[in-house]
Amino acid sequence: MKLSPALAAALFMPAAVGLLYQAVQPAPWPHRLLAIALLLAIFEQAHMARVDLRNVELVDQRLNDPRLNPFGRVVIWTVAGQLVGFYGAAAGYLGWGMAAILLSVIGFNLVASVRLEPMAAQPIQAASWRSRLDVLSLDAIALVLACLWIAQRFQTWVAVGMFAITSLYGASKLVSYARALGRSPSAIHVAHAAQEHPQPPQQN
Repeated sequence: MKLSPALAAALFMPAAVGLLYQAVQPAPWPHRLLAIALLLAIFEQAHMARVDLRNVELVDQRLNDPRLNPFGRVVIWTVAGQLVGFYGAAAGYLGWGMAAILLSVIGFNLVASVRLEPMAAQPIQAASWRSRLDVLSLDAIALVLACLWIAQRFQTWVAVGMFAITSLYGASKLVSYARALGRSPSAIHVAHAAQEHPQPPQQN
């Protein structure tokens, strides 16, 4: 099962338009703020999808390793789950959409047993879920916030919390990208080896 990295990233863009529409609607401000938080997240997740799939292609050109195909399928299913979530959120189901996104991310970080670093001497490296414990903890907190939103509890705090998480995450990524660019032209691609879920580059 193959998916073009460029196509994967492009598939997120209509959902981004839908989230922008949700953000400018005359709805209660927590609804609009949560839509903005998800809008901030979708561009990074589109970028991550492209980088992860591109890394699979690059490593596949170097190695014939039996671990690569299962990892590639995990990445594709994770991207599919995220797309379902973002499109659901874009349609107005913000809580359910956010939950689907987070469940996809958590599933990736629990199931993926390797990470890819195409330019390294060993491009396929073991990576258990324990190595992603900080990411899983952040995803679990965000999933709790999604459940509170679905239950219509503390929605103001949920929106503020998600906006803060996505803003801080985005800022940390910008800093790490800037540092990577300062090191070498390929550093950004190396840094994103097996990542799907919120954390600075090594990964959503």
